[in-house]
Amino acid sequence: MAVSGATAVLLAQPPTTPQRTSWAITVLVAALAALGVVLVYSATSVGIAMKAEDATLFLRRQLLWLALGTGVFALARTTDLGWLRRNAWWLVGLTVLCLVAVLVPGIGKKINGARRWVRVAGFNGQPSEMAKLALIVFCAAWCSGRREQLQSFRSTAPALGVVGLVCGLTAIEPDMGTALLLGLVSTVVLLAGGVPFRHLVMVGTPAVAVLGLFALRKLAYVGNRIAAFMDPSADPGGVAYQTHQAVIAIGSGGPFGVGLGASQQKLLFLPDVHTDFIFACIGEELGFVGACSVLLVFAALIVQGMRAVDRARDDFAFLVGTGVTLTLGVQSVLNVAVATASVPPKGIALPFVSFGGSSMLAAACAAGLLAKIAAEGRTGREGHPTPVVELKPTSA
Repeated sequence: MAVSGATAVLLAQPPTTPQRTSWAITVLVAALAALGVVLVYSATSVGIAMKAEDATLFLRRQLLWLALGTGVFALARTTDLGWLRRNAWWLVGLTVLCLVAVLVPGIGKKINGARRWVRVAGFNGQPSEMAKLALIVFCAAWCSGRREQLQSFRSTAPALGVVGLVCGLTAIEPDMGTALLLGLVSTVVLLAGGVPFRHLVMVGTPAVAVLGLFALRKLAYVGNRIAAFMDPSADPGGVAYQTHQAVIAIGSGGPFGVGLGASQQKLLFLPDVHTDFIFACIGEELGFVGACSVLLVFAALIVQGMRAVDRARDDFAFLVGTGVTLTLGVQSVLNVAVATASVPPKGIALPFVSFGGSSMLAAACAAGLLAKIAAEGRTGREGHPTPVVELKPTSA
């Protein structure tokens, strides 16, 4: 595939200037988003038509989200990082209010037993997607320029409390997959920002224990998913059905796939093929070569993100870039791992590719910030980047 060759060049080329890294991020995101539009239409058109509904419904919606996502990307790309740092508290506060609103009957919408959505202007939105960016920005702002003060537990406790609150509200929706992702990324950002590991252990150990106890006692589906993952053949038509069908789809693709639009699993055999299991459609229609090409694009995006982080102009940009790059990378890996039955299902979308407005806007905003950080990065002599970003204490 052409995208594979372009990705190989991006992976192999030597360190670039900040503007080139920013443009590389933009091109890679655009390629993934364009592929997502094609795959969403391929995955939904036949199944929707079989239900005597508009075959282009999901295509038109995805194009709408892509248009809005483009605007969000451009806005994030031009956002003043200093302004973002100063308003981090407002951003995380708004996120908490939205997460609380989801749990209120009449405001939050319940789908498949979970309250994760709010209805806005005829569309469903997921505040947990907003929480991914809000926590990264908040943790980065809290740690920036305070490395010495963070050695005191009193200075780190408020940040840990906010992280625990957001993760807890997300978990009781329930959305354990996103809650765990939020906790992981926030922990890495706090550690990179100078929070001592012992502080995280003091607070994190009991928090994880409570979260695990809650999941096992109150969320029966968590135990069922783990059991089905351990022995898929024991319940192929129940909890393990989606994973079982996804593996069949990927396996039937062979080296080069059955052809774009020729998937059989999308004929109502594999539910949610256009959302959480879009990678199964990639494997079936584009084959092993196509699936690897898509993985290479994500790998190239993460490499460019790491280059942007390595040249970040200050602590705040460094920490935001770290969080954003980690989030995009972990989401991609988890989505592929679920589709290939490597981990239990978690309900995490493939960034820029899966159908969904909230995930598209959140990913676009994250990528826009990453492109901004790359564009404002430091350069050394002859335009080459400085090899290391050294975080030094500065005045708050």
